Amino acid sequence: MTQGPSTPSETNWAGNHFYAGTIHRPRTVDEAASIVRESRSVRGIGSRHSFTDIADAVDLIDLSDIDRLPEFDADARSITVSGTASYADVARSLRPHGAALRNLASLPHISVAGAISTGTHGSGAAHGNLATSVAGLEFIASSGEIVGVDRKTPDFEGMVVSLGAFGMITTVTLDVDFDYEIAQHVYDDLPLDLAVDQLGMILNAAYSVSIFTTFAGSLGGQVGQVWIKRRTDGSDRSMSPRSTFLDAPAATMQHHPVPGLDASSCTRQLGEPGLWSERLPHFRMGFTPSAGNEVQSEFFVDAVDGNAAFDALRRASADFSDRLMVAEVRAIAADEMWMSPHYHRASVGFHFTWFAGDNDNAVRTVQQALKPFAPRPHWGKFFHAELFDPATTYEMFEDFIDLATRLDPHGVFRNAWWGRVIGS
Repeated sequence: MTQGPSTPSETNWAGNHFYAGTIHRPRTVDEAASIVRESRSVRGIGSRHSFTDIADAVDLIDLSDIDRLPEFDADARSITVSGTASYADVARSLRPHGAALRNLASLPHISVAGAISTGTHGSGAAHGNLATSVAGLEFIASSGEIVGVDRKTPDFEGMVVSLGAFGMITTVTLDVDFDYEIAQHVYDDLPLDLAVDQLGMILNAAYSVSIFTTFAGSLGGQVGQVWIKRRTDGSDRSMSPRSTFLDAPAATMQHHPVPGLDASSCTRQLGEPGLWSERLPHFRMGFTPSAGNEVQSEFFVDAVDGNAAFDALRRASADFSDRLMVAEVRAIAADEMWMSPHYHRASVGFHFTWFAGDNDNAVRTVQQALKPFAPRPHWGKFFHAELFDPATTYEMFEDFIDLATRLDPHGVFRNAWWGRVIGS
């Protein structure tokens, strides 16, 4: 029996968006399909880690009450999970099988369906975003039909980073690898002018690398942290542990990415080895990483422009750093997903965590500083749509629109965000 719909008083993770729609919590896929079939405006709602109205609609469907046991396939080296499962859930399901995912985002708390639909990523110049591990999908189409697709399906590369426009994802099949361990080292006080100059080397130094900075101080005095995560089996050819990295000393205590915050929620550092799932995210599974009192933005440029883009942000930082909690710089490999921010473009990502409140001018400053580098925004985070034209930024844009029209001819899954960002 379907749970009664809730009143529209629930918010996203950050608390900066109140969902206008009515939230339904069906107990079966058939009940969810019935809601989709009868709705004229519907979206799925998962871990709510988007920072805009991308997931809002008249009817919102939360599938987390539908029981779906993970299915591990040792021969195919894959696992099929509910779309509402978090990456922490996936990691726990893989552990008994000695299996692993190739990468994780900084938060293990986010839902699989939401992450892949928006091109969410981890870090590592050799790793594609999380959508690149998707081997198959099952979703409820606007007709109420249950549709299954995989890599053999025509236009599959257009369906994974879907922006929620094609259907309600019920299950996702993910590629898996064999278990491995990661050791994490943090280095303090890296001068940003050196980070800008040596960006490619830094981001390729290990299996996963992140640079954190607040852009504080004058240009010559700006510094950052480098978080280096290397495989302990040596298979990634990471740099060996050392006491300094580009003159930045190794940390002697646990760090939080945001200076001054309690690091107890963060994954273990100081070179202590641990399972991939306990080191690749910045935050531990059992901890809420923050109260969510923040807003996030992220923009991606071609890796060849990474140094120049980083320098442009550094020079513009006086006009946005007062709103900034911390910025993170990462590398992501190119992929084939039509609407992925990394489509055919190895990328450097510049991520911004803003204090809650009015960040319009700060984000505008960032977008304008990056404009010469054709930045692509993270679909689930805050950006100014009028400063971004997806039709000229994405080669497969028209094909994507045609696919959306074929799969959802009446626009049931298109919402106000779609009209504002993608077009009517």
